Formats: sequence, structure tokens, C-alpha cells
Amino acid sequence: MFKLILIFMLFITSSYIGFIYGETFRKRYDELKEILKSLIILQNEILYGSTPLPEALDNVKCKVNAPISELLNKTNKKLIEGEVESVYKAFEEEFLNLKEKFYLSESDKRILKDFLKSLGESGTYGQEKIFNLVIENIKANLKEAEEVSKKDIKVYRYLGICFGAMIAIFLI
Repeated sequence: MFKLILIFMLFITSSYIGFIYGETFRKRYDELKEILKSLIILQNEILYGSTPLPEALDNVKCKVNAPISELLNKTNKKLIEGEVESVYKAFEEEFLNLKEKFYLSESDKRILKDFLKSLGESGTYGQEKIFNLVIENIKANLKEAEEVSKKDIKVYRYLGICFGAMIAIFLI
């Protein structure tokens, strides 16, 4: 009886691990959607509303979900208090503090870093071009993340279940 309970617990545990690992792909997709949403809102605030960056970040953080809203909130506080010399430094410091909450790939991070390095460094026309470029890059990554998540979520779920079944069969 104890052996059957142990086998069942191993099966459930490996299945759960497969489901959890598969969800990381969905979380990346969800975060990219939130980043795209925040970029579009930020673009509208800065280019069309002529809103200063700290105020624009404050407006954007209210319209997006965590962890993006948390990152924007902490970055905004650093900018208002004057703790950092640039927007890029503020985002970089806060992203490093919150990196366990993010599921972004290196490609996603590189796009955001390039964008943040140039944010506020040029005129309105230049900012518009930069926003359009980063939005297109995020859209491309979003499409790729959607394809990967559809495929890999199933793979890791089934892999966890199969691994648990394999262990159960070996132990029986």
C-alpha cells in the first residue's frame, strides 16, 4: 500500500513539474503582450500628449499588469527622486532587482535595452521612429513566443506525465 502511494506521489510530482515548466512559455508571451501594450501607451503619452517621462510612466503603470507595472513604478520613483542619471540606468537597476519575476528571453531584453538607451535622447521625430522600431521588434518576438508557447507547453506537460508514468512502471 505504501509503495502504491509513493508511486502515485512521484507520478503527480513529475506531472506537476512538467505543467509548471510549460507555463513559463505562456508567461513570456503574456509579459511580451504587456510590454507591447505599455510601449504603445507610452508612445501616445510622450509623442502625442507631450507628457514628461515620469508622469507618462506613472500613467502607464496604472494600465498594465504586474510585473511590468511594478518595474515602471520603481523606475518612476528613481527618476523622480533623482537617484540615477539616465532612464536606462533606472530601468536596468530595477530590472535586476525584479529579474526573478520576468520570463523574458535574451532577445527581448536586448530590444528593451536598446530602446531604453535611446529614450529621451532625440527629438520628437527621432523618438517616433525609435518607438515604431521597438514596437515592430516586440511584435515579431510576440509572434515567435506565441508559436513556441503553443508547441512547448504541450511538450513539457506530456513530458512530465510520461516521465512520471515511466518511473511508476519501473517501480512496479
